[in-house]
Amino acid sequence: MFNNAFKKILYRIPSVRHYVDQVHHTRESAAGLEEEITRLNEVINKSRSPALFHSIDGFLTERLLAHPANNPLPEVSLSSCPAKDNSDRIIVAERLLDAYHKSLEDEIMSSIRREGEDGWSQLIRRELPELMAIVDKRNAEELANYLMNFGQSFVWFGGITTCVDGYNKNLDPKQIALTYLDKLICLGESLGVLPYESPEHGPWGEHLHVNLNELVGKIEQHLDISIAPPLGIIHTDGLQIGDDLYHYRHINGLYCATRISELRANKGRICEFGGGLGITTMYAHRLGVTDYTMLDLPITCLLAGHYLLHAVGLDSVRLYGEEMDDNVIKILPFWECMNLPDQNYEISINQDSFPEIADNLIDEYLSQIKRITTHNFLSINHECFHPRTVNNFIGHSSGYQKVYRSKYWVREGYLEELYRISNNN
Repeated sequence: MFNNAFKKILYRIPSVRHYVDQVHHTRESAAGLEEEITRLNEVINKSRSPALFHSIDGFLTERLLAHPANNPLPEVSLSSCPAKDNSDRIIVAERLLDAYHKSLEDEIMSSIRREGEDGWSQLIRRELPELMAIVDKRNAEELANYLMNFGQSFVWFGGITTCVDGYNKNLDPKQIALTYLDKLICLGESLGVLPYESPEHGPWGEHLHVNLNELVGKIEQHLDISIAPPLGIIHTDGLQIGDDLYHYRHINGLYCATRISELRANKGRICEFGGGLGITTMYAHRLGVTDYTMLDLPITCLLAGHYLLHAVGLDSVRLYGEEMDDNVIKILPFWECMNLPDQNYEISINQDSFPEIADNLIDEYLSQIKRITTHNFLSINHECFHPRTVNNFIGHSSGYQKVYRSKYWVREGYLEELYRISNNN
């Protein structure tokens, strides 16, 4: 009784009463917050990817995924493999230098002109000054050493390395490996070796826990090729599966190669406008496409030539200025599209570049594609620069008939569009 009476006396003191009221209010607020936290945790646990909600960076990973990430996350790892020296590196570098400098000499005589700098021209000028300086010196040994060590660390752009690049904004290695895993699963679903997961009917969120060695085996059995990327040519960061590393660009290139193989009804030649490092070309070659032409910027041709000469073989690749044969991979500067024979290619393709290059080049390319292609043009691109999209550029051009427009299987935010060349057929 004494304690209660004493408390009542103290409570009459304004400062004490204020302090006590604050404590009660704080406790009530804390209890309310605890209830809200409990409610939010229940919502998170029922969300699409509850395993990624440990930090705000988890959202950067989730937006790249086609599959939900449930607890526990799969045990995957990102590993690295450096480039390895070999006896062909100097020979390859000499061929690359000859082709590059011949292309520089001939570009001034070409009928196609780049109107100002596009995204790729700017990127190469700003990001690769050391490479440009080495190439200008024409020192094959120095170039070979540079290319062997090229792409060892993060780059914000993509397409010409197999290191961690700007595709991933969350640079936690396990999160990067998770995104590469997701793309490999998408590839398996696209080929039908995995059933397509359904959020409506289920299963939903199970494929991220698939046995990866078994998945690779099923893909290889379906395609009747080895899908293991060639390691040791350039630095590679990738999802570790057995002794192999899979960068997301390997998975992307393999998917594109499967589309080319499926669309190539007459076993004809393929022409790719762009092509980057040449990973799609390499996988298409494994799938039986031996006559494949790539068109790109001279310095990108150098990088692609370096990769493909080592990946496919010195006798299976021809560079600009070398004697061209049938049934080889040909790597040519972009303006050579003007000199390709009429209706020489069954399929022309472009991936991840048309919206990023100069308008006048796109218009010219679309004109040349109609001239050199007998059947189809395959486009795999984003629409981030709308209205500068392949769909709109083709809408202003005649001779193209849309076959389909669909979401792209192995990269969120990209579209796969197939157009029939209607003026030839």
